[in-house]
Amino acid sequence: MNIYLWGVVISILLYLLAGFYAGRKVKNIEDYYVSGRNASTFLITGTMFASMLSINGFMGDTAYAYNGHITSIVLINTICACGYIIGPLLFGRFIRRAKVNTMPSYFFKRFNSIRIKRFAGIVTVISLSAYFLSVIKGTSILMESLTGFNETIALLLSWGCIMIFTLYSGSKGVILTDTIMCIFFLCITIIAGSYVFNSTGGVSNLVSNLVNNPLAPDGILSYKGSSDNSVFYAITMGIIWMITVSVSPWQAGRNLMAKNEHVIFRSGVLTALLTVLFLFYLYLIAISIIQINPNMHKPEEVIIWAAYKTMPEIIGMLLLTGIMAAGLSSASTFLSVVSFSISSDILDVKFKDEKKQLNFTRVVLFTFSIVILIIAYYNILSIRVIAWFASTVIAASWGYVAFASVWSKKLTERGAFYAMFSGFITFIFAKLLKEYFNLPLENFLDPFFIATFMSILCGILGSRNQIKTKEEIIFQTNLHIVPKKESKISDYKKDKTFAWIIILSGILISILLIKYWAFAYEDAINLKLSMQN
Repeated sequence: MNIYLWGVVISILLYLLAGFYAGRKVKNIEDYYVSGRNASTFLITGTMFASMLSINGFMGDTAYAYNGHITSIVLINTICACGYIIGPLLFGRFIRRAKVNTMPSYFFKRFNSIRIKRFAGIVTVISLSAYFLSVIKGTSILMESLTGFNETIALLLSWGCIMIFTLYSGSKGVILTDTIMCIFFLCITIIAGSYVFNSTGGVSNLVSNLVNNPLAPDGILSYKGSSDNSVFYAITMGIIWMITVSVSPWQAGRNLMAKNEHVIFRSGVLTALLTVLFLFYLYLIAISIIQINPNMHKPEEVIIWAAYKTMPEIIGMLLLTGIMAAGLSSASTFLSVVSFSISSDILDVKFKDEKKQLNFTRVVLFTFSIVILIIAYYNILSIRVIAWFASTVIAASWGYVAFASVWSKKLTERGAFYAMFSGFITFIFAKLLKEYFNLPLENFLDPFFIATFMSILCGILGSRNQIKTKEEIIFQTNLHIVPKKESKISDYKKDKTFAWIIILSGILISILLIKYWAFAYEDAINLKLSMQN
């Protein structure tokens, strides 16, 4: 048994033990769906960042940086991180006040509408099923590489691990294992990075080394990266993901589990900082590899290659199991959110006994995981098709409705349904035009923005000449009443501390980037030009 197989086995056993520990505390449906609404800042931060990063952060995003687009991906993440501040302030704290177990259930209560609840549930299932499928396939491929098992065994092992602790412990297990995995891959990546930098000339020399490396992508460190359109692209994609993390059930939905509204805001601050700082560190590791291995045939494996070639075997093993942990954590989140939505929002079977409802949810979760396993095993859907649905369709469908449900005095049930439906259909149609007919739908003509525009337009037109029902008015009014237990002065003082943390962090990060990136890059370019002359 090699060291990598040992790493996989031990880590899986630890995650299963954590899941079983959490599962013993599940007493009712609220514990299973929303962790008893008692999760701390630490746990909410861990589960949000772990499910956001996933295996794609270690493979897809690092490949993008390695190929010459680090400036674009850093800008995307910086704008995206704003969603962790805007979301809690404008939406997240209000859905927690609704005391619901799923986000489609929130829309049901807000608009007193079964059709909105079911359609929101369907959108959730379609989108996050694709996410779950892509992550479980990526995780199994990595596990196959680490363990030497064949594709089938690796897929079954990945599925079994995810399914078992999610099935037994629900959200209590998911947020605990997410946080454990998050701490693990944060720590080991930071340690592994030091070995990479030592092998590639040091991080302090990275800018000058890349500028003078003829094999590095042209303009990799310039403000526009390796493409003239990259800044505009980064701004639009950043806005898309900012809205997505503000309202999507796998991110904003974690707010339903928070102990109080102050936890929602504080965890948002910490997740925003992790999104900017940790991912920037990860991208520095990726572009450092250009010094010793430029023009990789499979750039998505840049971190995996670094784990095998630039650090002690034990550190490399821990880094690779950390990447696998990132995949397992996000997969468990997607599995739980989709299964809860199927059982609670789409099927919506009524039970007099909570225990029967809990068992029914577990049956749905297991059945759904089997379906995904079959699709993954037989490769029924191509990665390209998966990518369509595993994108930002949820935010395109109900992003406008989410914010308007809190703040608009005119949006009615009919308007909300039209907005959701038109946003979803327009997104899919625009994606088809872009992918199959090569229509140049880029930047602010991206299918997301077209769908969002149609959603807003149909929401406004659908609400015209409509009057909100008494139930809608009362529910929306109650959303804006701050619960008494949330009004402690001491809690607001702590919130203010977190606000200052992110403000000062933003200033400090900007100063450091200007000095050690912008100025250093300009000096390196000038020195290179003077030597050529």
